[in-house]
Amino acid sequence: MFTRLLTFCCAMLCLAVTAHAGDNLFAEGKGLVEVNCMRCHAIGATGDSPFAAAPPFREVAKNYTQEELIDGFMEGLAVRHPAMPDWDMTTKQADAIATFIMTLDGAPAKTGDSPAVTGYEILLKSCARCHAIGAEGDSPLAKAPPFREVAKRYDPMNLEEALAEGIVTGHDQMPEFVFEPDQIAAIVAYLSTLRAE
Repeated sequence: MFTRLLTFCCAMLCLAVTAHAGDNLFAEGKGLVEVNCMRCHAIGATGDSPFAAAPPFREVAKNYTQEELIDGFMEGLAVRHPAMPDWDMTTKQADAIATFIMTLDGAPAKTGDSPAVTGYEILLKSCARCHAIGAEGDSPLAKAPPFREVAKRYDPMNLEEALAEGIVTGHDQMPEFVFEPDQIAAIVAYLSTLRAE
């Protein structure tokens, strides 16, 4: 029970986040999780949670159904530690967050059906230490543009060549990444979700 309670640590610190346009529950859930949860939980396919007692969301996805997560979000949770904030959310927000979390369970049918989910995971692993990769928030490195700005400035389809050959920038902190064709397709699919918002 304690693990389940910790699972939702930071789930809704400030639900004033505006719902993202359209019916893209994955993108909306990802945005809510990035703003409210990643201070405590690992929200990607790899990595440790910043707050040791907070389980990585990929573990949550293995242990609960989407319906159980939605019910837990809607009913609220009593927690045994002071780091868990009080929160309240709408049914749509609960569904969006649960949808995002369930993409992390590693089941090929779920992640394989959505190139945007795969693209998000690639960028989370490769780029998130410097760039804001979601629809909200500042980049950890101030001079690294948020990907939502890149996606609005450049058509993601036009970035395919640069992703294949390696993106070179004018500063030495930017590592050179070269991606495979399937990774490029996934990254472009994800960046297109940012452009649409």
